[in-house]
Amino acid sequence: MNSTISTISHQKHPQDLKEYYEVRPFFGTTVWIHCFYDAAIDMSKAAKACWQVADRIQTYMNVYAEPQEGSLSWLNSAGCQGVHVHKDIFKLLKHSIEYSRLTGGAYDVTIFPLVKLWKNAAKEGIVPQKELLESVRDQVGWQHITLFKPDLVFLMKKGMMVDLGSPASGYFCDEVARILDAHQIRHFMVDGGGEIFCRGKNKGISPWRVGVQDPFDKAKICIDLELQDKGISTSGSYEKFSTIGTETFSHIIDPKTGYPQKGAASATVIAQSTQSANELSTALCVMGGQKGLEFVSSLKNVEALIIENKNGKVLQYQTDGFVKNC
Repeated sequence: MNSTISTISHQKHPQDLKEYYEVRPFFGTTVWIHCFYDAAIDMSKAAKACWQVADRIQTYMNVYAEPQEGSLSWLNSAGCQGVHVHKDIFKLLKHSIEYSRLTGGAYDVTIFPLVKLWKNAAKEGIVPQKELLESVRDQVGWQHITLFKPDLVFLMKKGMMVDLGSPASGYFCDEVARILDAHQIRHFMVDGGGEIFCRGKNKGISPWRVGVQDPFDKAKICIDLELQDKGISTSGSYEKFSTIGTETFSHIIDPKTGYPQKGAASATVIAQSTQSANELSTALCVMGGQKGLEFVSSLKNVEALIIENKNGKVLQYQTDGFVKNC
């Protein structure tokens, strides 16, 4: 779970706008949709389409579910044979591969074998031996996924597996935004369980407000943002981590070393889409502060805040427009 927190204003909204707000349990957390819309719009039809997206994601993208035709677990169990996947999986994979390439592999959609290795290590209380780690690391590599339109996917290396749990929540936000836009709903916030997308204004009056948790004190908000027509995601090791012996390990794995990343306590990204923000925030945690700042500063329409703890000293790396242009 990421740690971007939405905040809801209680100011009155214009009388010509109606309000829709609903929370449902999905993806092992709670997600919600909050809209202000013109009375002439059929909100029930739009809402139904939005929640159908959540149903599809939960049904087809659960990496631990029993394999069914078109699902992610079906793909992971197919070995090197190509399988036809659900259209949502194909679309999400295509985007994730692009961002794996963009980040030079700091984000890698095929990281799941290493994630499983470290989860088992935490259960057993033993750090993986180097030979085993290198063997599993050899199963990771976004370059070895092949896509053929409209829905055929090959995992070209033995042992390769994909986990879409993290980008799927960002994908949910983006798909809901697409549906609400199509229904001409101008003001909404979608929370996929930490990943957030905002359109228009809260109550049609003022920008939506989003808080970023302090990675060293979860009771505190380290920065409060106004967000409009953008997605935001925070990744970090402080929400999910494992302890082996006396050492604490991040749940975010560096694909190149095979070890949990130590680069950043948290990374928050604001981007044009929530899935992009999620994949970039994961990559920035792996890259670390200075390298991550240099990388993200080269991208258009992306702002970021990276927080590190080096030898007890908290360092912040922030793009010029992180606050003023969000």
